[in-house]
Amino acid sequence: MGFYSGRDGELYIGSSSTKAAKIQSWSFSSSMAVLETTSMGDTDRTLKSGVRSYSGSCRLFYYVSDTTSSSSSSNINGLIDAAIKAGGSAGDGENTESSEVVLKLRLTTGSTDQRDIQFSAFITGVSMSTAVGEVASADITWEANGAPYGNTTLIN
Repeated sequence: MGFYSGRDGELYIGSSSTKAAKIQSWSFSSSMAVLETTSMGDTDRTLKSGVRSYSGSCRLFYYVSDTTSSSSSSNINGLIDAAIKAGGSAGDGENTESSEVVLKLRLTTGSTDQRDIQFSAFITGVSMSTAVGEVASADITWEANGAPYGNTTLIN
């Protein structure tokens, strides 16, 4: 029996086989609304499953990619660009809509043991920070659009 640790987590963006930047952490959350089906005369509350939603976040270290090594290339800009759109004129409020991204969360302990969950999502928050003595980082939050798909073995 083995345990996964934080160092086993990875994040991929779109169809890229390159890990997204240097990830410090990611989280994934699922919730479901319930519909009450209790009627007059019932003595106990009854429920039916309702709409599910998925959300999550990640903390990435922001860095400039090393052009001599493809394994250290950063695609953090893809996440930021999906949420923050430039354009229009100052103060006109008419920039391009945010775009949807595909995210894949993975736990891996080698090429033979990979557990994934993949989904389409909208980036709902971007927060970047830097401080003396620390590596610059970006916190990203998302809401999934639809159900997870693809190789969703993370929970199996």
